[in-house]
Amino acid sequence: MNCDALEITPCVPTSNTPTLLMGTFLSWNCHGIRSKLKDLKGLISIFNPVCMGLQEIFLSSTIPIKLRGYNSVPKDTATGSNHSGGVCILTSNLYPSTPLTLHTSLQAVAVQDHARTLVTVCSVYLPPHDVISQQDLDTLMDQLPTPFILSSGGKQVILHSSAKNSSESNVSV
Repeated sequence: MNCDALEITPCVPTSNTPTLLMGTFLSWNCHGIRSKLKDLKGLISIFNPVCMGLQEIFLSSTIPIKLRGYNSVPKDTATGSNHSGGVCILTSNLYPSTPLTLHTSLQAVAVQDHARTLVTVCSVYLPPHDVISQQDLDTLMDQLPTPFILSSGGKQVILHSSAKNSSESNVSV
């Protein structure tokens, strides 16, 4: 199981258990979620994430992922695609969140989550053998309110803030 956790913590922890400034955000290319629900529950138990992006879930959006304490926001793969399987974001019921409507041909889903501050989280699956244009990625990112976290299942995480002295950061994981 390959899972990437992005923890945003304060500069100076106040105890042995760090207090999270914004929370934990996970991203996981699960290659089919049905057989991995036990692993998913284990990750949630360990990390207690505010939000979790899942790629290649291989579920129809009419079959929601039901986990106690979490809401699911799925997006099906494009019709006729047999090599990829859709995306989903799980959001903790402890924090208010709102799904965003995206206009893109990419397999992407986004939510705005209010974990101490409002942040947009987008989970996108970029199939390894597909050619993805820079224009498609730019169009997707232009739709995301800042600050945002864009995760693509462990390949790359993009953090972006509109703050005056902030810049876009790419973090390969």
